[in-house]
Amino acid sequence: MLKLWYYAEGAETRGPFSLAELVPLLSGIADLRQVKVWRYGFDDWKAVEEVREVAQRIVRPPPSASASPPLPPPITRGSVVGAADAAAFKGVKPELKGINGWLGLLAFGQVLGIMRLIWSTGLYYTTVDERAWERFPTLIWGETALNAAMICLSVYTAVLLFRHSRHFPRIFIWQMIFAICLPLVDLLWVALIISLATNTPFSAYLAIEPKEGARMIAGLIVSMIWISYVLRSRQVANTFTQ
Repeated sequence: MLKLWYYAEGAETRGPFSLAELVPLLSGIADLRQVKVWRYGFDDWKAVEEVREVAQRIVRPPPSASASPPLPPPITRGSVVGAADAAAFKGVKPELKGINGWLGLLAFGQVLGIMRLIWSTGLYYTTVDERAWERFPTLIWGETALNAAMICLSVYTAVLLFRHSRHFPRIFIWQMIFAICLPLVDLLWVALIISLATNTPFSAYLAIEPKEGARMIAGLIVSMIWISYVLRSRQVANTFTQ
């Protein structure tokens, strides 16, 4: 069966080629250190010098001072790929990389989440009664600090995302954990401040409305799905390397 080859130069992947077609193409590339090759049977892309059957046709030791320079090898075109070989490799895809597909959806959700956080926070503070500011200023400033921390963390995570930073997966997971914990921390904070201010039992303010509980459960499920994706995705591993 004819071996079909692919090669990647930077972010661009080309192929398939027979070995006879691949060699002259690689010979015309000035810096082969930036090139990787792949064929069926390889676990991952490999540098040209690591693949003996390719390197021995391209890489040559420098000639001695007394030897005349060798003639360049003739460029020959291999046989046309047969239908059976083409069918066998029809499903072969190059490694995914870049912000597209599911990662593009994550990026869209990240930006949309920042806008929603800013809008909902602004809306909340426009509806706070002046008497609440006078009676529970510590409570409101504490909630302000929590919301500001969430917004700053989300913006920082988005910057890492679009810069393809290798720190993005770790910071994104922390953002998801913070988003899961934020409603619970806010609930405990409100209960603590009001119980101290009114001299009433702390537990009296720990009730969660069904609508809020359903929202918290949905947020937990969505966060776990995205955390699992970031940890397992090959596209994420290939994209965030800088």
